Amino acid sequence: MLPIVRIERWNCMSRYLLLLLIVALASPIHLIAADDARVDGKMIVNGKALKFTHAYAIARTTAPGEEKSYRVIFSDVAISDKDLAHFPDVQIKAINDGTLHAMRFRLDSHGAVDSTDIDDASGGTTIKEESKIELTTFNGKTIAGRIHLEKPYNDGIGKYDYDLKFSAPIRQEADLNPQ
Repeated sequence: MLPIVRIERWNCMSRYLLLLLIVALASPIHLIAADDARVDGKMIVNGKALKFTHAYAIARTTAPGEEKSYRVIFSDVAISDKDLAHFPDVQIKAINDGTLHAMRFRLDSHGAVDSTDIDDASGGTTIKEESKIELTTFNGKTIAGRIHLEKPYNDGIGKYDYDLKFSAPIRQEADLNPQ
């Protein structure tokens, strides 16, 4: 009788392990890849140090014949897919309340930075030519590198400085907010 109990126990355990394997294999890959996103370094806004903990890279949807572009966003709180698709417009209240701080920039298809936007309760700013980027990975799957200022930037309203190393898996814009 004892061998039968062991066989039944094994069958139950086998079913449990099989179910776990199926769930793991069926999980969307972007949820697994999100763990690879990171941002490290310093960001200073008006003398206040900010620590970004989340990095996102989004391939922009383009019309045929248009150059592909990418958005990279760093934030100090997690941003949902739906909010990423419409960032920063849907997060203005959180930004103005000071509960969310972010930095975002656009890259063209060659990896050149267009402009850098800083979203902060102090009003934020757009920084053009002063942002320097050094990409270590730009392969259609991941964007990684360093973005920094050679010297602090002052727009007459605020003072900004950053030197950030980052890596983020690229997600498709259409996947963030499916129609």
